[in-house]
Amino acid sequence: MELIPDSTHYSTDQSVVIELSAPAPSDSKIVVTKLAEIVRTVPVACKATMVDLGRFERGGYGVHFEGGRTAFDVLSSAFERPRYGFVATMTPGVDIDAVTRNFRRMHLNLAQFYDWGYRHSQLLPPTRIYMDPLGLERDLDVVNELATAMSVQGTVPLGYSAVYAVGSDERERWSDSVIYRTDGEPYRLGEEFLILVDPAEPEWLEHYLSQLEDALEGTDLRGFHLDQYGWPKFAERRDGSRVDLSKSFVTLLAAIRDRLPEAKFMFNNVNDFPTWATATSPQDATYIEVWEPHGTLQDLGELATKALSYRPEHPPILSAYLSCYSEDETRANAAANLVMATAWSHGASHLLLGESGNALTDPYYPRNHVLAPESLTSFARWYDFAVRYGDLLFDPQAQDVTESFTGGINEDITFSGAEFSTKAVAGTVWTRIVRTPLGLVVHLINLVGQVETNWDNGKNPVTTVRNAQLSLALVKQGAAVYFFDVENPDMSLLASIGPGSAVQSNALSAGQTSAVFPLPPLGPWSVLFIPADTFS
Repeated sequence: MELIPDSTHYSTDQSVVIELSAPAPSDSKIVVTKLAEIVRTVPVACKATMVDLGRFERGGYGVHFEGGRTAFDVLSSAFERPRYGFVATMTPGVDIDAVTRNFRRMHLNLAQFYDWGYRHSQLLPPTRIYMDPLGLERDLDVVNELATAMSVQGTVPLGYSAVYAVGSDERERWSDSVIYRTDGEPYRLGEEFLILVDPAEPEWLEHYLSQLEDALEGTDLRGFHLDQYGWPKFAERRDGSRVDLSKSFVTLLAAIRDRLPEAKFMFNNVNDFPTWATATSPQDATYIEVWEPHGTLQDLGELATKALSYRPEHPPILSAYLSCYSEDETRANAAANLVMATAWSHGASHLLLGESGNALTDPYYPRNHVLAPESLTSFARWYDFAVRYGDLLFDPQAQDVTESFTGGINEDITFSGAEFSTKAVAGTVWTRIVRTPLGLVVHLINLVGQVETNWDNGKNPVTTVRNAQLSLALVKQGAAVYFFDVENPDMSLLASIGPGSAVQSNALSAGQTSAVFPLPPLGPWSVLFIPADTFS
């Protein structure tokens, strides 16, 4: 039995409705959980295909019925826990129902409409049927139908727009706005494609704001994905004015919010430029497109942690294109699992899925990979997991305490049975410990069977770690430790096999006692939850 919510997220005043893939075989009950607790059971009549679960308080929930599972969350806004998807096909042949179903199945509550605009300097097209800047056919009616359908199910439709690009044939029109290299030539994207302008130059800024305003009034889009290309960092305009692009972007974002206070938008910090300046701007999300030298899983985690330090209430969105899907889907799925585990364990998310079941492989979104049905089923389990346990993964008060609790001389939390590391090292179980208001969350990302940790390389099958043990230093007796993972998403309470003692090799551990817990087999990503009353 497959279960899919009728919305990608809910508010506290909405009823949660679950669609069943087949009529209920008999009178039964659907079970709703929050963390380890069953919070509601709802009767299901024989042959029912829709079940109204009622309203819920804010947070993430799991749902179980007749062997099927799903999850849902109740949020104040989709941007509170963003799950970003993409749409790149906007012609009459697109199956809107299939696209929206995929977004609901994966709980994708934001959608980027890639290259929907007519031109970079003129977003609305002159006719209903038109060609985008790279020659793909678009239909404005389909754009609006998709956007409306997305909005109805809780997904915020955002139109792609580059903030500082004009066609090469518009150089003279925008000569006062163009930004120049030291040789006097304008900065370009492609020799004859685009010329870059200063996004904060007053004439261009007024024009661009009016374009965004017209697009909101003339379409059913609800906001924008604002793009840049990551360069230049500094330039000059024709009058000799020096342009610091990081400051220009901040000026632009503030002007958009002032002009369009109800619009939703986010800005692309290409390779982390300039996240330090834009993350605190009045936008709705922190978004980073990842490139070398940020090539490893460790780099992804550090990007997320740094972005959260600027604005903890904005779970970062990492756009890391998995080109490895062009080689082998099985190995690419294994890479995607590790990327998702890295992002979610660091309070971030990953832009990967979209359309009716595709994965991004390239910054030009029409170049994507159609996923096999079994891959989509696996992704649905992963996204269910992140939604169900969002209260632990995305709390803005979360603190990384890894290297003061485990590893090295730390003996508050130790592991045995395999090699464990506080860094993303091939051949180890990568360990991260986060303190949240609810308790300690311990992430165990299994890199034991890997020979490298580049996020865009296909990965080996998981080498399951068996017979590992946790040793937990105790403040008081009766510690509760819960285990859960994607394949076994229900929290299970671990049983202690008795007290242990610290090595007492140094003053930090002297006199500590501990409890030892055998761990279930460790798959790609396992999570331990130790409630706050265990240690405080």
